[in-house]
Amino acid sequence: MSSSVLAWGLVPPILLIIYMYRLDKIEREPVGLIAKTFIFGMLSVIPAVLWEIIGEYIVLFIVPESLLYNADMTDYSVLYYFLEMFFVVAVAEESSKRALATLSVWKNPAFNFRFDAVIYYTTSALGFAAAENILYLSDYGTEIALSRLIPVHTICGIFMGYHMGLAKTAELDGDLAAAARHKRHGLLIPILLHGSYDFCLSIGSELLYYAVLFFILLLTIAAWRSLRRYAQQDRPV
Repeated sequence: MSSSVLAWGLVPPILLIIYMYRLDKIEREPVGLIAKTFIFGMLSVIPAVLWEIIGEYIVLFIVPESLLYNADMTDYSVLYYFLEMFFVVAVAEESSKRALATLSVWKNPAFNFRFDAVIYYTTSALGFAAAENILYLSDYGTEIALSRLIPVHTICGIFMGYHMGLAKTAELDGDLAAAARHKRHGLLIPILLHGSYDFCLSIGSELLYYAVLFFILLLTIAAWRSLRRYAQQDRPV
């Protein structure tokens, strides 16, 4: 593995983590725990890939072949891409990132402010993105490096972390219904965002391609504004 692949794969996510770390003005998180969460995020690629393989077989098994391909049987149908991108890829990746981040930090005493959840869950997402970047760059070369900078994983991590911080607060307050609701939102919103992005790119429509890039630009602006607002409005869980 070349040094350029490692640099393109690791440096952008690490710079984003440093940026978030500097936003945390009240009580900065232990660097070791952030590093652990990043590594767990990288490792979350493994269960995600396993679920994607299993999910692919399930889709091909339960859906009639006539519905999975277009009329001339030369390419997959819109239904196939919908099922694959939302229920296989997005569910696998977002669930894996959240599960390993939760395993890493949920019961740790350092997770004691709401913004901590944004830092940890976005760090997990960036760990996943780093591992994915390295895999793609190893296969296709650094020529695709700029395309790998599209921050979908980061956006999903920010919104996931926001709701998981609210879930932690509700859980400690004894409001288990609210905690469960925020946990659902913390998974459902990233799945919908991630699935929509992958689905639009998979269809092969030039109009959808430019529409989704514009959509991601707006989401990036919204996510970055939200990130700063979450930091400014931070409070104990």
